[in-house]
Amino acid sequence: MRMLQLDPRLAKPMRTLIALVLTAILLAPSAALAESDSVWIVARNQENAGTFGGLTLHLDGNSSSVTTDYENLPSIIETYTATWCTNCVTSEGAMSEVVSNLDVVQILYHRHWYEVEDPFGSNSTEERWVSTYGASSDNDVGKERAAPTSVIDGARMHTGSTPTGESLISDYDLSLSVGNLAWFMGGEIEFSVNVVASVSTFSWSFDNLVFACADECPNQKTTAWLMFVEDSANFEAGSNGLGDYHHVLHESIMLEGSNSSLITDVPMAWDGDDMNAILLIDWEIENNDSGFPLPGVGIATFLSLLVAVPLARANRED
Repeated sequence: MRMLQLDPRLAKPMRTLIALVLTAILLAPSAALAESDSVWIVARNQENAGTFGGLTLHLDGNSSSVTTDYENLPSIIETYTATWCTNCVTSEGAMSEVVSNLDVVQILYHRHWYEVEDPFGSNSTEERWVSTYGASSDNDVGKERAAPTSVIDGARMHTGSTPTGESLISDYDLSLSVGNLAWFMGGEIEFSVNVVASVSTFSWSFDNLVFACADECPNQKTTAWLMFVEDSANFEAGSNGLGDYHHVLHESIMLEGSNSSLITDVPMAWDGDDMNAILLIDWEIENNDSGFPLPGVGIATFLSLLVAVPLARANRED
């Protein structure tokens, strides 16, 4: 069989094109991050922290499971809202437009503490929000729980309904384009529920994730959460006029370990049969004094650099 050979006249332009493509891929997240000061704030008062996961089980009384490769995980959007919040309608509408064709998981926290109008939310949802994002929210707007506030991938916070860039749509689009910056590059995450005689046992496993460094890796802490989210809940008395409220978070439970299980009651849906269980995983780099670059620059990026540098050198020598 005759092997196809590249025309020597095309070799130099091809090398140049490959080098440019690799460079664009490597610089894209950095370009987006360079604009962060004017578009979002750091969601946890710490640069090297965030959330990934988003594995979802529909709870219909039957056992089920899902396994997802790390690189195929959706973006996570957590939003603090309320049924009386009129400007939440604006921000949530813009977010819906941005994510209409994207793979995302949305979770909406409803105000519960000292609340008389909004019937959703719970102590556990408020505790999760305040413990995770309260400090950054307080620093930015003077409140730990401010509606509307959205956090993308547990890392980038957008408060209020006034854009900091050209529009809310462009703000959210830029924030989503950065992606998750955790120090992992692959592996599988498993999430399941086993139902026996109406008793639900939830199991999770993410202890085979591949760390995106070879030696002297920073100490990364992970904490899993079980989130019970209703697809849609109707509340016509909500004074912001939405009527139907989507992705409503009812309960959040902190989990122990990266490979374990938990027996727990499933909260009742407000209406219908559309309750879901969602697995989230918080991550943070502890005491990162090693001078490592931003998370997400792993072996794949390193290999790309190994390819790009010789190509660029060969191009100059030609």
